[in-house]
Order: sequence, then structure tokens, then C-alpha cells
Amino acid sequence: MKSLFTARTLAGLFAGPATSIALAIVTDRVPVYHRGRAMAMVMGAFSVAAIAGVPFGLKLSLLYGWGAPFMVVSALGAITLVTAWLLLPNMTAHLETAENQNAGEVSLLAMLGNRLVINAFMAMGIAIFSTFLIVPHLASWLQFNRGVPRDAMSLYYAVGGVASLIVLQWGGQLIDRLGALRITLAIAVLVIFLLWDGFMHTPWLPPLLIFTLFMSLTATRTIAAAAVNSQVPQPWERAAFMSLQSVNQHVFSGMAAVVSSMILTEVDGQLDRFAELAGLSVLLTLMQPLFLYWLVKKLPNPRTEVAEALAE
Repeated sequence: MKSLFTARTLAGLFAGPATSIALAIVTDRVPVYHRGRAMAMVMGAFSVAAIAGVPFGLKLSLLYGWGAPFMVVSALGAITLVTAWLLLPNMTAHLETAENQNAGEVSLLAMLGNRLVINAFMAMGIAIFSTFLIVPHLASWLQFNRGVPRDAMSLYYAVGGVASLIVLQWGGQLIDRLGALRITLAIAVLVIFLLWDGFMHTPWLPPLLIFTLFMSLTATRTIAAAAVNSQVPQPWERAAFMSLQSVNQHVFSGMAAVVSSMILTEVDGQLDRFAELAGLSVLLTLMQPLFLYWLVKKLPNPRTEVAEALAE
């Protein structure tokens, strides 16, 4: 147990900065007007890993022993390391400009004192919070409240993972074409319907469809917020900003798990007060587009910048 806890801690220490650096690279290399699609490709992998990784790992452990998932993750990490070393370009060009050389050191405290940064983190954090009020308890809800057999859970997560990957790519293209705010508003309407139909009364939709749509739509909502947030930091601040954003996401997801565990109770072998939990998620889903709207108003229009650049 101690060795597993230590290994998990070390994995988190390295995985957090690696994720932040990956998103900073995407922000550096991809123009703003294509960033929705780019974020969908990168963060889509995170969503699929989160959704499909657990059942796949369990399947590996059942077939080949408890150590098999760790061996697979280690092998994939080694492949990623070699690939990055061979193919990843030197990402220091943005530091060689006169503006960036005179920018000085990045202050995390100063960044946290920036209202624009706080607005961006709230737009992302509320999306995460409203999602993770529900997500940690979906498997229990499916099994105990909807009567889904335990053996069928792998199928649910596999379908959810594949659907999320497809919907995210489509959603990324729509974000670039129609704007993140419009897509967020449309997703909010659909998510509220799913919360109401799935958890606040006897569902009309089948459990598999509710699960798949909820996971896909909430992941796309996060992509929309990430695409907008990527416009906030200056080039020399991007890695630091992405690191703080990653911390922000973990804090909000952790708080959501704590709050949801305080609301839910068990009655006769089922999760009770799920309707209240869903109601809180609905309220936050209504609030999140407001923070995104305030943020978008304070940022330059990427399409206007493109038009001006072409005119020159």
C-alpha cells in the first residue's frame, strides 16, 4: 500500500506539469481561430483516458494480474518520452522576442491577482464542479438506481469513451466556426435536460444514452472553456497559466466530490437525494456561461485579428 501511494504521488507530481506543458505547446503552435479543434484533439485524449481507462485497466488486471495496468502505463510513458525527444521541436522561439525578454519573471501571485485570470478560472472551474457533482456517482447510480448489471459497466464506459472522442472533435470544429460561447449555451440547454430527465424524475431516455450524452457534452463544454482561456495569458506566461488552471480544475473537482458526498445518502440499497444533487448541477450549469460571456467580452475577437492580418 505504501509503495502504491508513493508511486501515485510521484505520478501526480510529473503528470501535472506534463499536462500543463502540453497545453502550453498547443497554445503556442495553434492560431486562436483553430484552437477549439486543437484543444479537442489534446483534451479529448484526457477525457477518453478518464472514461475508458478504468474499465480497461480492470480488464487487464483480471486477465493478466494486478500489475498489468502498471506495466502498460509504464510502456506507454516510455514510448511518449522517446517520441517527444525525437519529434518535439524546441519551443523557445517566443522567448527570443524583445517584448518577452523584457517581461521579467512570471509571478504566480500576480497572476492570481489578475481579474481576467480569475474570471477564466471560474468559467472553467464551475464547468468542472457541476460535472463532478455527478460523474463520481454515475456508476453507482447506474447499478443501484437503474438496475444496470455490474458486468455491463465496461460496455457503458467503452461506449462513453468512443462517443466522447467523436463528439469532442465535432464540438471542437463547431467552437472554431460558431464561437465557444454559442456552443457553451447550446450544451448548457442539453445538459440541463439530461440532468432533469436522468436524475430528477423517472427517465424517458435509456440509461446508456443518458450516460453517453452526459459524458460527451460535459467534456465538450470543458473544451470550449479551455479554448477561450488559452487566449488569456501572454506568451511567456502560458506554461504557468496552464499549471494554475490544472490546479484549479483539481480543486474544483475535489470540492465537487466532497459536496456531493455530503448531499447523497443511501436508502434501501439506492442512492437518495440525487434530484437535489442534479438541481445544484443545473444551477451551476446556468451560471457557467455568464462567466464565459464576461471573459469573451474582455478578449480580442480572433476573427477580427485574422481579417486585419490578411488586410495588411
